[in-house]
Amino acid sequence: MSGTISPTWIAVSIFLTTYIALGLERIPRVLAAGVGVIFLLLFKVLTVEEAVAYVHWGTMGLLFGMFILIAVLSEAGFFSALALAVAHQARGEPRRLLMIFPLLTGLLAAFMDSITVMLFFATLTAELGRRLRFDPVPIVVAEVVAANIGGAATLMGDPPNVILGLVLRFGLIDFIMHTGPIALIGLIAAVAISYWQSVQRLRISSPPEAVELPSPAEMIRDPVLLRLGLLALALAVVLLSTHHWVEHHLGIPLTAPLATLIPAILLLLLGGSRVEGILRRIDYEVLLFLICLFAIVGALEKTHVIEAMTRAASSALGHHGLGLVSGLLWLSAFCSAMVDNVPFALSMAYALQHLAASVGAPPLSLMTWAVSLGTDLGGNFTPIGASANVVACAALEGHGFQVGWGRWMRLAARPTMIALGLAQMGLLIKAWLGFF
Repeated sequence: MSGTISPTWIAVSIFLTTYIALGLERIPRVLAAGVGVIFLLLFKVLTVEEAVAYVHWGTMGLLFGMFILIAVLSEAGFFSALALAVAHQARGEPRRLLMIFPLLTGLLAAFMDSITVMLFFATLTAELGRRLRFDPVPIVVAEVVAANIGGAATLMGDPPNVILGLVLRFGLIDFIMHTGPIALIGLIAAVAISYWQSVQRLRISSPPEAVELPSPAEMIRDPVLLRLGLLALALAVVLLSTHHWVEHHLGIPLTAPLATLIPAILLLLLGGSRVEGILRRIDYEVLLFLICLFAIVGALEKTHVIEAMTRAASSALGHHGLGLVSGLLWLSAFCSAMVDNVPFALSMAYALQHLAASVGAPPLSLMTWAVSLGTDLGGNFTPIGASANVVACAALEGHGFQVGWGRWMRLAARPTMIALGLAQMGLLIKAWLGFF
């Protein structure tokens, strides 16, 4: 079937078509990626065995474990209670929410799935805006910007970091040490800029005392499950931080995926009657989407397309040194603004492997931090740059508030550019100090 057409062109065509379909969002992304894999098999670019082999199952295992942990906390009512507790502390005052909610979402997103964090905070912010008659859009956009920046701080903060970390073999401590401080500084600066540019336009039409919010305690559906979930999440963080030491010094094969799967499975065993509800909350669509995506990018790897793209990018950005590192940061940022940052991160993970093998190329670690920061932060620029953005827009629209591309970009551009500028400075300092 593919005798007259080069497998390389077929792989590239399917990859580009899938990207365009993801960007247009006319069909579900898992369907777009699934159709791409089917065509790769039909045209014999990949065999079924090769498609399965190109899936990075370690990444899938780590994400699945984290999804279970977050689903447990969600089922127990943790996010709803936390969001309401903060709203009570802010007394429903939108100007306070503009500062407190984004900082909290940024910190939470460092250790939890930003999609889940934004689902609850965007929904609560929109509901408060409807009840108190203020415009929640600036607050929600600031929350998303903060969540994506906070997600850059750790391995499990954002799916792009999970992919880059596991494919390129960097752990939780590596991310905390190298991207964590830069992300924290960028988070504080971005929240400050968001507050400065929107605070004067936030007006409340009814006094906060006129609206009674539910008590946070009412949102806790299962206190025992909540305590177990928080303990399991803490255990996962500890295991992710120490699994390299455990493997090398104790001889126990504790990999990063097992570090999240062990506490996750223990939770399910102890979940009792809540297990069915927990399993329903897991985002299986994301997992299936990533499996298909690994196969599509694997076809580019098999046909040496990524190798050729890497050589071209190296020539365009400067073959080595800080020019390439800076180019990777800004290229990742602007590409992630236009397409979902998950497929872009996966493509770049393979590209960095080839770049690192080039003579005179910068260290793989420094390039990885540049791509991680650029991918996570650049996703803020548009409503489709990251999955958290899409969730936030859906929550706003569900409560009758329209965002639109123009307004989103006006609200997100300044804080994102400031955070990227700080990331650029951080990478230059790391290169100068030799700390990467």
